[in-house]
Amino acid sequence: MSEDETKSVVIKDFFKSSVIINELDEVLRFKPETIIGIDQVSSNALIENNIKDIEDLAKLSVDALPNIKVIPKEILAKWVRIAKVIEKTIREKMKSHKKLLMIGLDNGGKTSILAVIQERFSIIKSLLPTRGVKREKLDFFGYPILSWDLGGQVQYREKLYFNRPELFFTEVDIVLYVVDSQDSDRFPESANYFREVLNALKDLNEHPPVLVILSKSDQDFRTTLSWRDNVSTVKKKFDQIAAEFGNISIDYADTTIYQRETIMHMFSVALKKVSETSEIVENILEDFTHTIQGKAASLISMDGLIFGNFTDSDIDEALLNNTALIMQTLSNFHNSIGLKRENTITLEFPLNGFTIRGEKLFEYSELKIPVYLWILSENPDLMYEKIDYFKLQVLPLINLFI
Repeated sequence: MSEDETKSVVIKDFFKSSVIINELDEVLRFKPETIIGIDQVSSNALIENNIKDIEDLAKLSVDALPNIKVIPKEILAKWVRIAKVIEKTIREKMKSHKKLLMIGLDNGGKTSILAVIQERFSIIKSLLPTRGVKREKLDFFGYPILSWDLGGQVQYREKLYFNRPELFFTEVDIVLYVVDSQDSDRFPESANYFREVLNALKDLNEHPPVLVILSKSDQDFRTTLSWRDNVSTVKKKFDQIAAEFGNISIDYADTTIYQRETIMHMFSVALKKVSETSEIVENILEDFTHTIQGKAASLISMDGLIFGNFTDSDIDEALLNNTALIMQTLSNFHNSIGLKRENTITLEFPLNGFTIRGEKLFEYSELKIPVYLWILSENPDLMYEKIDYFKLQVLPLINLFI
């Protein structure tokens, strides 16, 4: 079956009308009787022969079928072929999803972060602690994401996650480990839990990148010495733990639900870590920045996804990205009240001798989201000599970003 044919298959059409499909990854564990044409008697016979679900059925070879008295070989062969089509379709569809495992202690802010991503701000005040596992399918800037929010209460950690780690920690594309930056009393507990997570991943031979999120880094708290001390303590503890496991890649990001751009930036960092093209995008940005004698350059969607950036200075990167996100928020407001979106957005800093400029390059995904190239430069007009070539280089990569 070709890739196009696989994409055209509608999974639900294979199943009886009473079957409810919530998550793709659950389908392969459905009993045989859920498929149209397989009756209860035949399903029981399959289960008695250790063919317990659709995945087991798909593993059978049409050329070496088991002898099951109540099921003629030609009928069984047909069911096996159907199961194989279902399995292949699901595997193909799952490839287009990234599994983000969000984990951390209870009351760390995990669910609130997901609510902000989905712009469900009104529910944040009434959120209750996540009990067990909460799985959601998110459409993050046009990219399908499977989010697994694992509740952080002790009973779930001890009795659920680490008793059956293969259910939660396999095929994870990235781990988002959330630490409440204001709750220093629980840093040791959070660090121990982090070690358990890394142990579970190691036992399963899983090596996803890890992004430690310092949540609740609210604007007023960030200006205090306590916040700086807390961040330093967390990084020291977590770096020491990561070093115990050798090949674990760990980075940090701080967020606050009161500034959505901090959460957008964090998710941008996460997606770049699992993107097969992000490194190439950033290499092209590096070459472009040097060519135009700029100080920094970023490629940012109008919804806040940072595809890539380059700078030799962390200060310039923060200045450019934060300014760009604010200017894009302003542009979105102007657009919402009926104004046409400007192709060029410029902010001059004459006393400081530089300019920040955003230039619309193209739109991406079915959502037609504008993507802007932002530069920080003393001579921004130099960008126009190379911008067409830059656009030709990055457009195909953006379409394959995830």
